[in-house]
Amino acid sequence: MSKKGFLFGLVVGGAAIVTVAMKMDDDKKAELKAKAQQGLADFKDRAIDYAFYANDAAEDFKEEAGKQFADAKSKVADFADQYQTAKSEDGEGFSSSLDQATDSLRSELARVEAEGDDDDADDSDDIVIDSSAAFKAETDSADNDSATSADSEAATSATSAADSADDEPADK
Repeated sequence: MSKKGFLFGLVVGGAAIVTVAMKMDDDKKAELKAKAQQGLADFKDRAIDYAFYANDAAEDFKEEAGKQFADAKSKVADFADQYQTAKSEDGEGFSSSLDQATDSLRSELARVEAEGDDDDADDSDDIVIDSSAAFKAETDSADNDSATSADSEAATSATSAADSADDEPADK
């Protein structure tokens, strides 16, 4: 509906302009034509001015962006130089402290190993648990459904005897 209304208004307006233009005298027509040409010239001048403004703004933007890029580039270069300087100064201290810590750990490990060698004579105080006999007895009784309770009691008592023998410290 709005398209039809717009077209109707355009046709009626055009017809009115043509009617008015035909009834005007030559002086009025020349004056109207001069005003239309002047308006068109002003419009062209404004368009050219805005094009120059846009071009100037683009040049200013490029210049400012170039300055900002150069500034950021110099800041990054300065930071990289500071980092390299700090790394070279602190890097030696870091590697030497790392070497000291490694040497300390190695000496501590060697000391613990040396103490462990001295304690090998007292291995009889250690509790040794051998679960292979206990698990073997349980798996045998589970796999063999026809095993009697006497066999399982014998296996349990054998395991208990083995465990108690392992628990008792040996005399030297």
